Amino acid sequence: MNDEIKVIANITVPVDDVTEQAFREGYIKGKSEDSRIIQIANHYGYTAQSDIIIEECAELTQAICKLRRAWSNERLENVKEELADVLIMARQLRVMLGADDIDRIIGEKLDRQIERIADETTQSADSL
Repeated sequence: MNDEIKVIANITVPVDDVTEQAFREGYIKGKSEDSRIIQIANHYGYTAQSDIIIEECAELTQAICKLRRAWSNERLENVKEELADVLIMARQLRVMLGADDIDRIIGEKLDRQIERIADETTQSADSL
């Protein structure tokens, strides 16, 4: 565990626990979300769920690799299941880390990609 400490709301907590503590004290709030997501996030907290999303992402990666190697309905269903797990965990982290900020970042990234697509389309048309 990190020995560095920070103060949140006049409470000294280890750096590793800063996000967890801020979430539990209500300093990080999420935008409206399915109440089940919020209930699960509140129950387990940031630290536990950040570990779980790492595992779920690894399982999704493995399922996608297997599907690409040899397509089957069973493997496709496994990808869907693992993707659902990752999305559930991502929604929990979104709430815990600040949904408004994350939604803003997502919007910026989507806009930037749309601009790239427009530039690619223009460059393609110019090269014809």
